[in-house]
Amino acid sequence: MTINMNDMVIISVDDHITEPPDLFDKHLSPEHLATAPKFCTDENGKNYWTYQGMYMPSVGLNAVVGRPPEEYGMEPSSLEQMRKGVYDVHARIDDMNANGIAASLNFGTVAGFDGGRFHKAENKELALIHLRAYNDWHIDEWCGAYPGRFIPCGILPT
Repeated sequence: MTINMNDMVIISVDDHITEPPDLFDKHLSPEHLATAPKFCTDENGKNYWTYQGMYMPSVGLNAVVGRPPEEYGMEPSSLEQMRKGVYDVHARIDDMNANGIAASLNFGTVAGFDGGRFHKAENKELALIHLRAYNDWHIDEWCGAYPGRFIPCGILPT
């Protein structure tokens, strides 16, 4: 079955993503990349991010797509346990097409949906650099991969 863009009538404004491990790689100098949030895996295979002494699980309730509500929790805990569309923009478009979603606004995980991780960071100068790089990734790589299909959700420095 071929889906026509005119058949897609849903615009979802409360979707979530789990950012890929390389999200900062193309948007920071080597100096600033060295101090950016880091994607890690613990001895049990659980993924998490670290940033300026903060620990942030990379998954959890924002990655329960495809599960019945009674199974919602803080799992899955690694990218390998999730639908690829949670962290891969091309797979996300496939999922959106299958569900008739014309456009989507996606809240992030690593920074917090409101950028709270950057706001709480001790080094505010670095936090602003990293926040801008996050926005560049979100707009250029995630939203920019399919113009018109995503509503950019930039994080404001407060």
